[in-house]
Amino acid sequence: MDVAETVRIVFFKHDPMLAETYRTKLELDGYQVTVASPSDDAVKDLRSTPPDIIFLDVSSGATNDQGVLHGLRDDPTTGRIPVVILSDRSAGELARDGIDLGPLDYLVPCA
Repeated sequence: MDVAETVRIVFFKHDPMLAETYRTKLELDGYQVTVASPSDDAVKDLRSTPPDIIFLDVSSGATNDQGVLHGLRDDPTTGRIPVVILSDRSAGELARDGIDLGPLDYLVPCA
């Protein structure tokens, strides 16, 4: 059994095309991927089966990304799960908006 097969990833998406691209690539590499819309209900659903890592799509104009990240960090079940933030905004913009709660990494596209 490949180690990647046991790694569970949840991808909170705004952009369905981006989510599908990542899901396809990660599944081809043997990871188990669930795609969900960022919402309070989706965060609550993680309590029953916490993933090993979370990808959070933080898009310009999205209003609840900070709340989703706070919800993840405030919950004892999800608070220690590594979060990778994917964004079309710079790390400085994200920090100014309060999205600085210890993500594992930022992925910001080059202009």
